[in-house]
Amino acid sequence: MTKKLFYNGYIYTMDEKNPTVNNVLIENDKIIDFNTKIKDEYQLIDLNGQTLLPGFNDSHMHVLAYGMTLDMVDLNSVNSIEEMISAVQKFIEEKKPKENEWIFGRGWNQENFIEKRMPTRCDLDKISTSRPIVLTRTCGHLLTANSAALKKIDIDSDTYIDGGKIYLDDNENPNGIFAEKAMDLIYENMPPLSVEDIKNYLVKAGKMLRKKGITAVQTDDLDSANVDFQKVLQAYYELADENKLPIKFNLQLRLKTPEEINEFLKNNLITYYDDYLTLGPLKVLADGSLGARTAALRESYADEENQFGKLVYGKQKLYNLSEIALKNGMQIACHAIGDRTVALFIDIMERLQKRYGSGLRNRIIHCQITDYDLLNRMAELNLQADIQPPFTATDWTIVSKRIGKEREIGTYAWKTMFNLGINAAGGSDCPVESPNPIWGISCAVTRQDRDYNPAGGWQPWEKLTVQEALKLYTKNAAYNCFMDNQIGQIKKDYKADFVILDNNPFLTAEEEIRNIKVAAVSINGKVYWN
Repeated sequence: MTKKLFYNGYIYTMDEKNPTVNNVLIENDKIIDFNTKIKDEYQLIDLNGQTLLPGFNDSHMHVLAYGMTLDMVDLNSVNSIEEMISAVQKFIEEKKPKENEWIFGRGWNQENFIEKRMPTRCDLDKISTSRPIVLTRTCGHLLTANSAALKKIDIDSDTYIDGGKIYLDDNENPNGIFAEKAMDLIYENMPPLSVEDIKNYLVKAGKMLRKKGITAVQTDDLDSANVDFQKVLQAYYELADENKLPIKFNLQLRLKTPEEINEFLKNNLITYYDDYLTLGPLKVLADGSLGARTAALRESYADEENQFGKLVYGKQKLYNLSEIALKNGMQIACHAIGDRTVALFIDIMERLQKRYGSGLRNRIIHCQITDYDLLNRMAELNLQADIQPPFTATDWTIVSKRIGKEREIGTYAWKTMFNLGINAAGGSDCPVESPNPIWGISCAVTRQDRDYNPAGGWQPWEKLTVQEALKLYTKNAAYNCFMDNQIGQIKKDYKADFVILDNNPFLTAEEEIRNIKVAAVSINGKVYWN
């Protein structure tokens, strides 16, 4: 294969020993040299003054769910329940689904509604009482369903779901809102996806991500709505065998019981399938979200008395799952948003890592509601973090409402993590947030929303430098998934995975970073121009 030389641009390696180079030479799928002289035999790729960086790596998202949302009603921009109803009605008019076909939407956020309340079945019944309609909150931890969807399940006011909640109206009847594990009651009655459906969604989403500069992603897909995890794995294996995976996938394995873990370990002995598919950590969903008030807190929510959120697992169950994983050499990536959950996972790791060691780079995903003591304990235990910088733009207006000013100070503490030596990697939690890494980098640097609020940034002492923000999505993300000897830096013998940007983030005003565009990506030496 012809050697390709990328030259005439800004090239940042993210290698602290060799931070910039003049050019990069690749052959086949690897970087073989840099700062080399031009030769006639090279295929020259002129960067025309653009910027080349290691390819972006989203450390936590849901690719399958993202692919599915591309065929759903997009509710991210609605500002009222009436707008939400209109959006669904317009979707039905344009798509013309069959009479009894389920309608799905995602992205609503009651904090953005003029009504300042969550939609109920009565609201959705204004759209239709005959076809099932399910609309998921932006966080993915809460949904609302209409009466037609409720008729598909057998519940009443006495139905109890451990680790979940069914909301009731004034007459003690289900009002259509389901949180956490209670959502499974709806999902279990949805039309199931086939392996071909899953493959189509993964390819469609992967191509979209590639256009945004993402060359690798760490994705939690095994417990997507009403899909058996073995079916999802089959779809990934088939795509890998067919060479149809658009980007590199590291699967975060959400296995919810000891039986599921043992079944997985029995049938999936390898972690490396090929360059485009690797099997990653055990993903444990341990609590909910701040917006839905289901993140588990040590003290009550400030805006709802005696509400402490939801622990999905009790202490012993979480300990047992974690021990099975560590005993079998599986890294653990634990979803923990509330400080009660973060503290519980730290306590468990403190006990288990004494027995099994700390070399598995166990991680806390989200890690939002914290204080200095919790973060310091994480650092001492060599626990990593998978953070979502876009959450600062979305959540800065609600954090003090949910937990009060005093607790707010220690939250979303990205700079503190860096200062303590915690390896923080960046992600989007897409489809919760936009998967665009440029937006994530902008949020990490400015801590402002899309309207440039608040002035000066929210909790500006936690702002990251451009260099630190880029590390989130390159070097640090590669470290968290044990790919740091292959990707995440521009180094000899590393994979030729990089992104080309139209402007240099180091030379761009902080407030303009969000406007940088992706010109191209290279994955294993194959270049895709936008």
